[in-house]
Amino acid sequence: MAIVTFIGSIDRLRYQADDSLFKIALMRVSEVLSGDLKKNKYDQVIFKGEMSLIPQNNYIIKGELIDDPKWGPQYQYISSKRKDPIENMSKEDFRIFLTDVSPKGVLVNQAFDDPRPIFTEHKIKELMSVKGIGPVNADKLINAYEEQKDFSEAYVEFGKWDFTPKMTRKLVRYSKSVENAIEILHKDPYQFMDVPGVGFKTIDEKAINFGIAANDPRRVHAFVKDYFDTLAMDGSSYTTEDKLIKYLEKEVFDCDIEETLKWVNKSREFVVYQFSNDKRIATKRLFDTEKSIAENLVRLMSAENRFEYKDRDKIISGIQEEQGWKYSGEQMKAIDMMLDGNVTLLQGLAGTGKSTALNAVIKVLQANDYSVSTCALSGKAADNLTQITGKRGSTIHRMLGINEMGVFFNHETMPFTSDVVILDEVSMVADELFEMLVNALADGTKFIMVGDVAQLDSIGVGVMRSIIASNIVPTVSLTKIHRQAEDSAIITHSLAYRHGNLPQLSLNDNWKMKGNKKDLGYVFENSTEEEKLLTDAYKVFALAFKKYPVTDIQILTQTVNNTKKINEMAQKIANPKNSKKNQYTVFQGKEGEYVLREGDKVLNTANKYKTLAAENESVYRPIFNGNTGIIESIEYEYDKKGNIKDIEMIIDFDGIGRVLLKKNDVKTIQLGYAMTVHKSQGSTIPCVIVMLPFHFMLNTRELLYTALTRASDKCFLLTTQKSLKTTVKKTSETVHHSNLKMLLEEEFKNAENV
Repeated sequence: MAIVTFIGSIDRLRYQADDSLFKIALMRVSEVLSGDLKKNKYDQVIFKGEMSLIPQNNYIIKGELIDDPKWGPQYQYISSKRKDPIENMSKEDFRIFLTDVSPKGVLVNQAFDDPRPIFTEHKIKELMSVKGIGPVNADKLINAYEEQKDFSEAYVEFGKWDFTPKMTRKLVRYSKSVENAIEILHKDPYQFMDVPGVGFKTIDEKAINFGIAANDPRRVHAFVKDYFDTLAMDGSSYTTEDKLIKYLEKEVFDCDIEETLKWVNKSREFVVYQFSNDKRIATKRLFDTEKSIAENLVRLMSAENRFEYKDRDKIISGIQEEQGWKYSGEQMKAIDMMLDGNVTLLQGLAGTGKSTALNAVIKVLQANDYSVSTCALSGKAADNLTQITGKRGSTIHRMLGINEMGVFFNHETMPFTSDVVILDEVSMVADELFEMLVNALADGTKFIMVGDVAQLDSIGVGVMRSIIASNIVPTVSLTKIHRQAEDSAIITHSLAYRHGNLPQLSLNDNWKMKGNKKDLGYVFENSTEEEKLLTDAYKVFALAFKKYPVTDIQILTQTVNNTKKINEMAQKIANPKNSKKNQYTVFQGKEGEYVLREGDKVLNTANKYKTLAAENESVYRPIFNGNTGIIESIEYEYDKKGNIKDIEMIIDFDGIGRVLLKKNDVKTIQLGYAMTVHKSQGSTIPCVIVMLPFHFMLNTRELLYTALTRASDKCFLLTTQKSLKTTVKKTSETVHHSNLKMLLEEEFKNAENV
């Protein structure tokens, strides 16, 4: 293998990838340090590979010779480091570096005599204070600085473990320095499992291949941590010592159980305690989170109640007269509890009138000049709150407040000023986010939670079931289906399914609407011809598109793979290719590609705190997982060769407004004509099309109930008799082990004894 090392700089780039650091560069050599260097006829060396090199800057570069039959001798990039390390640059050299890396560097140099501390300490706020530098350019400048750090030693050491250069850079940045990263790698590589996007499996595979034994204490300790992470994702915050021992005996060969239990008991990462006859083990993080939830709920319940209402009965009577029907006895009980209590949980199935009872409470509060804030986990659920209450809803993330660094600032040091906070779809909210919310509520704030335990559980450790089971927080349950809902097959059939029952249906009901309101239609296919369901979805969507705007139609299914196929089909109907509409193709590697076009309905799939307001690029407008919108425009930015260098996409998100996205942001934007049932939780859409092919793991009565009850006007269920029957038989209800009930009971008892 012919390895060369030389000092040189980029003369020009022949190719530069849009979505990675891959480049084909023509290098100008100033000094050969080792090896026999082969140049082209222009006295250049051809290099290719993933590299962070800036033109006109000198590097010490190492590469391996490749004889390409078409292009001749060229070199595969191995490593590089700056001839003059960026960390050791003088003030003058650093100022020159900034002008090399970006035209905006001139502005930075004009604003700061010595800009080095701005970059070494990542002072993005100070960068953004420079006129002409917004958040996007500030990020680019910081990233350019980071990419010029010397990773060469890390590449060598991490390469022995088969880490890619990209992953190596990620681990070095997490470790704060090359030296720290290498020390961690040699001392305990499993520490890297905490890096976002890495995890236990990635590190474990490389560690085992490198020679770490299966029962090495470092591996076993990491294995235990991963076990608790998995428990939390499945909804449990603790396990018992007996269960942990059995799991280790089964999964880890020749595990030293005694040593492992000693480590767990001594570790600051776990809490070990006795409850009844069980020795419980929880992570300290989750235990402290649930303890904080208990403390804050009891604090809010115990605060002085300062709410007084003028003309309360008169206002409620006026609402009943206006709507044309009276509240039921249990609805009135719910209204009274929410108005009179400091903390209340309202639960009930679809059609029991939770929203109407809540609406009455809001009107009484507003008539008495109390300020009300409403929130939910997802963007769709927040939008739904706006429709139901007429009060603009917000995601919990947005209500907590996001600063320009994507950090919550409305925490315990900055409590809300609202008199009342209403949290909808509480069954969807996991413990850590719930803790942030209740921690931010000031004493005397009225806190109302609303939810439906019949829906799909939250991802992670939930709070609603434990709060109800504790009998500490005042809870009211609505059980009666009100008269208007009884005429709806959407309501009656979904409730039957949720209770494990099948309504009277036959193949004769194919393509027929059910219920007095004719609001639920069925389309059945034979189980051997399930592939026809996609064609059926095409037909039903085309019919719905004639009656409803695309924003009022939603196709739901169980898997992401199904949504991809359906989205392509729906796009052809709702927004076909048009020479007058700009479009952009998003490449997903092995997963293929899809086209985003002006006018498309889209779905955002990740929380993004640094997206910008379209009308003012100096203002952040965060978007969150589950937000939907319509692409308003797509503009292209070209390089000198006419290739698309960047794009500017403006999306009008429901309940958020117009947001500007760049090419890197668009990776989380998908077509939104179809989405998974999980993504739809909390939303209400006029027309819903549910495609339910057979799926052994995912098809449950909870999933079907959740899907059908998203519809407010019309719903169509596309399935097979086999799939429907097996779905209704299966439940996703599992026993979740949470400390919250125990901690609520303890905290309430302590508060009573004070």
